Amino acid sequence: SPGDIEQYAYNDRFAGFKLHPAVDGLPDEAVLEALAAVGLPVAVHGGESVTPETIADTLLEYDFPVVVEHFGGYPLNRGLMREAVDLLDSYESLYLDTSYVRFRDLIEQAIREHPDRVLFGSGAPANHPNVAVMEVLTLDVPEDAMRRVFSKNPSRVVSELGPSGGE
Repeated sequence: SPGDIEQYAYNDRFAGFKLHPAVDGLPDEAVLEALAAVGLPVAVHGGESVTPETIADTLLEYDFPVVVEHFGGYPLNRGLMREAVDLLDSYESLYLDTSYVRFRDLIEQAIREHPDRVLFGSGAPANHPNVAVMEVLTLDVPEDAMRRVFSKNPSRVVSELGPSGGE
């Protein structure tokens, strides 16, 4: 609710918010406006229940970073993942996380075309983090792009992940 956002968004209580629309439904306009007012990043569980197009239509008109988990294609829906990668061309506040993305070509495409908008995600604890790390390390992308995916991009979107811990 807007009251919950107000309660948790200030005084460094939270670094961002998580939406799981397949379980909780999409937020209403009052909640989205409250999220925009605080400007913290919002991670969204994307997938077959709530597609990247639905996320774009619902969330991306507001002024806060949106991180679509699993490239928007959970569970392993290549078409939805491709749709999410294509949306990066249209929305500057859209970011994709790599958790549970097993399609190397899609990750490489996203990193090559939008190196500043892909964030490492491991899927831990359900997925071993070392597996996810190796999936990214073995991609055919420049080393600087890997640094961005693992460190620079996540800490830019969520400052608490950076060396200063958000201070």
